[in-house]
Amino acid sequence: MIIPKEAVKKIDDVYKDLVKTDQKYMDIWFEYVFLSWQWWGCVIFSIFPWILWWKFRKKESTHRLLYGAFFIMLISMFLDAFGTELGYWDYRYEPLPFLPSFVPWDLSLLPIAFLVFVQIKPNSSPILKAFLYSFFCTFIGETIFEWLGFYHLIKWNHLYSFPIHFVIFLMGYFLVTSKNFEGLKHR
Repeated sequence: MIIPKEAVKKIDDVYKDLVKTDQKYMDIWFEYVFLSWQWWGCVIFSIFPWILWWKFRKKESTHRLLYGAFFIMLISMFLDAFGTELGYWDYRYEPLPFLPSFVPWDLSLLPIAFLVFVQIKPNSSPILKAFLYSFFCTFIGETIFEWLGFYHLIKWNHLYSFPIHFVIFLMGYFLVTSKNFEGLKHR
């Protein structure tokens, strides 16, 4: 089915408005955010946790753990972008102004927290770990970022995040601990 010309024009008009709005946002970002202490904090939160994990990780499990971390990143970025686009929350100090998700949180802090919880006491209950991870991410991490002014709730409550973090952790945990990994076969 071909989109009617009237609909195409409306879509084009909305797109042009989005581009103008994005440009205004970029101007504000360059004037007030870029190189501010908050921006530097975002850069540190994006890089430093990975450096620490790299130093203290369980080296023989690196690839398997990174598989889980990339899963956490992918899901987190998708849900974060979805939430910001729907107007549930927004971010005031992104390290990059054109992403709808919060890089330090989605690409660093959440996956690193996941990796730490997976590696510590490997024989502990995954349900307990998921509960602790969810509690830490929701009631400590999100609250601190909100208090610092990085994260602004609009139509969201921290309580809604808890079961989401819980399920994401369990999915990542079972990916990482799966016995279904098969070695690569040579031809």
